[in-house]
Amino acid sequence: MKSLLVAVSSIAVLAGAASAQEGPFRLGAGYQAIDTDGATYDTLTLRGSYDITPIFSVEGDLLVGLGDESTTIGATTVTSEIDYGVGLYGVARLPLNEQFSVFARGGYTYIDGSASAGGVAFSGDVDGWAFGGGAEWAFAGPNAIRIDYTRYDFVNGNGDADAFGISYVRRF
Repeated sequence: MKSLLVAVSSIAVLAGAASAQEGPFRLGAGYQAIDTDGATYDTLTLRGSYDITPIFSVEGDLLVGLGDESTTIGATTVTSEIDYGVGLYGVARLPLNEQFSVFARGGYTYIDGSASAGGVAFSGDVDGWAFGGGAEWAFAGPNAIRIDYTRYDFVNGNGDADAFGISYVRRF
């Protein structure tokens, strides 16, 4: 009887660990560098996602700027920063094994920023399509590391940017 109780308890613990790893929710936080034509911005990236199926999910990003960037245009130094950004994406994920998956994502983003030059301050925003991909490695149960690339293609002739990120992900 004790053996049966130990066996059932062990299975329950393992099943709980497996379900924690395969939960439909992901929360993550990490670093992202956004490279534009004239400057590279450092951001804290907070991300949440929900798996609709094992392959498809929806994902939201919140970017918070981590300082400013100075760029010299002619004889004028322009200091600019990302105040915040938000994005909503559809994600297609391909699990290669139980611990490693690759994904592609596409969606829409909005980024608000500010700048100053010669004692004059101004702010503005850009929005547009964003797409990219990456990989996620579950190194210990529900804990994972994610690396990703996102290409921002801003509308109305506002240019584009490339972003590279790394983050910690926790599944629930």
